[in-house]
Amino acid sequence: MTTSTVAAADKPARISKNDRVALAAIDVATALPGKWTVGRGRGRNQVADVVCLATGVRVGFEPVPGPGAWHYRLVPGDLPRELDDVFLWYCRDPFPDATFAVGAPAAEIATDIHQRLIPAFHQWLDRAQTARRERLHAQTRLYKAQRAIADQLEKAFPQAPQPARIYFLSGDLVSITLTMAVDDALARIPALAQALRPDDATTAPSTPTET
Repeated sequence: MTTSTVAAADKPARISKNDRVALAAIDVATALPGKWTVGRGRGRNQVADVVCLATGVRVGFEPVPGPGAWHYRLVPGDLPRELDDVFLWYCRDPFPDATFAVGAPAAEIATDIHQRLIPAFHQWLDRAQTARRERLHAQTRLYKAQRAIADQLEKAFPQAPQPARIYFLSGDLVSITLTMAVDDALARIPALAQALRPDDATTAPSTPTET
């Protein structure tokens, strides 16, 4: 064994920021109330995560990138897949997280997770679920209104060589294509006007038309 080999073996291994964050996760899991386990992290940027054995709640540890930035973020999850498309709500109220310096007291971090981060995450999920339900209800109402308009128009011109073609554009615009003889079209103007007038039984909104 050479002298250089002995010197390399005696030199202590350098502990990286990721290593320190992973070690912090162990201390935080110990300080949290209840029974928690430590994992390797499921997110792309996570070096560790802590999971509550009773509830399944998970908090990931993500090191803050950049030289000299010895901090890490705590990110609760997992985010339900069906909420991925709640873009309007998401931009208005960012996903809850928390940032701590590497070496911060584990008890302080555990208290913040238990008292603030996890409750904020549940409130975030509740609001996102509500926003998604309201959007689905609005889409259903819009679809029913569009079908009511289309049915009225198609029934108003049963003798036309081709059925009326209705296209619902962006916003409240409706494009209608009718194919018929000029004399027949002139005679059916009152019927077209009546078809476009919603009756009391439908919730279809009055819409501008293009003919």
